[in-house]
Amino acid sequence: MFVLRTHRRRSTRLAGGLAATALALGLAGGAPALAQTAAVAAPAAAPKLSRAQVDALLATPDKVVFIDLRRPDEISALGTLPVYLNIPISELDRFLAYIPRDRQVVTVSNHAGRAAKGAAILADKGFAVAGVVGVENYAEEGGALYGRKVVTPAIAGVVKADTRVEVIREGFAGTEGPIALADGSVLFTEGRADRIVKLGADGSVSTYLEHIGVPNALALSARDELLAVQTAPAAIAVLQPAPKVLAAKFAGKPFGRPNDFALARSGDIYFSDPGAPQQPGAAPATPNPAFYWLDHKAKVHLVASDIARPNGVALSPDEKTLYLANTAGEYLIAFAVQPDGSLAGRHDFAKLAGFRQTANGPSSGADGIVVDKDGRVYVATSAGIEVFAPAGQPLGVITLPKQPQNLAFGGKDHAFLYAVGRGSAYRIATQTAGVNRPGK
Repeated sequence: MFVLRTHRRRSTRLAGGLAATALALGLAGGAPALAQTAAVAAPAAAPKLSRAQVDALLATPDKVVFIDLRRPDEISALGTLPVYLNIPISELDRFLAYIPRDRQVVTVSNHAGRAAKGAAILADKGFAVAGVVGVENYAEEGGALYGRKVVTPAIAGVVKADTRVEVIREGFAGTEGPIALADGSVLFTEGRADRIVKLGADGSVSTYLEHIGVPNALALSARDELLAVQTAPAAIAVLQPAPKVLAAKFAGKPFGRPNDFALARSGDIYFSDPGAPQQPGAAPATPNPAFYWLDHKAKVHLVASDIARPNGVALSPDEKTLYLANTAGEYLIAFAVQPDGSLAGRHDFAKLAGFRQTANGPSSGADGIVVDKDGRVYVATSAGIEVFAPAGQPLGVITLPKQPQNLAFGGKDHAFLYAVGRGSAYRIATQTAGVNRPGK
């Protein structure tokens, strides 16, 4: 039996004489198209290819064939390249006739060990071997892998066990700041490309806005204004319908590099500024780092300047509690929102499972935050998506193929949890829904 596999559709099986696991052709769209380079020559021992070399060969599908020598369960667990023939190394001699001889061959395994053995076998049989690839090494260099099956644990009221984490697309030039629109579509920022991307409820991907001051986070006001945290220049601004800057300085000094914000129904805005490195010859920057409150009368107030790396910001459904992530901290921070919009009662809300002592200092990777309609709190950290009860008890962690940076509820009835980060966008069907309100 011959098996034609794609990473986004069910297998299509065609009658034939091969065993189902013997040969598979995997296809997936969305691989970044990079500039074509010269093919890598095959010495006696095939070279181990870098991500750049692999991507260049992927851009020449008429000249190369990738042969993944791993078992199907390994491919499902770790992922693979977007286009490949799957012939387990134990079956390689048996299926040589199915490997085209008019193309260069690249063999694939986890760390390139089996790939090197397979390359030697093929070279001995007269195939032109361009090199070998270890998918884990390729991913460590930032390469996008496909076909990995990632599922959630059971978290009561949030997700069923083994709910699939859907990979919408990888290879974006940065992914941050998602928000949902009324029709269920989701916007997010693609920072290095200076644009906003729209993920349609139908799965489509399109450019929504571009050349808009390198936004990092987005929010919608009750007046249907699209707001953004801009980083070049640093500001809190309205993007649509009429662009205008709401705040760019505190105490006469420019913001460093604002990161994330939360917009209340009242119009009050709470935003983090981890700061930017001081540039030689530049004017002194605003206190670094800092967390601010921009009230609905357009006055900026300093809330805190002693948080190592203030990051994600979110409000509870009733907007009586504000949550703040500290990327360098062990705890998610919470404040009580006062009737006038000011913040008080700062305290540690929940301990983060992602916290570690690293070579660069303490880090939890705590980043974007979102809440659901029942008040549960979701935090993107180095552990994945950490979920907490409204009182701060840990409920579970949803791991993703890549570390998430920010979160939003969207899709039909806002019942899908979207996660973006490290150039990737994911979607998870949930048993709950986001908060039905403007803002963020």
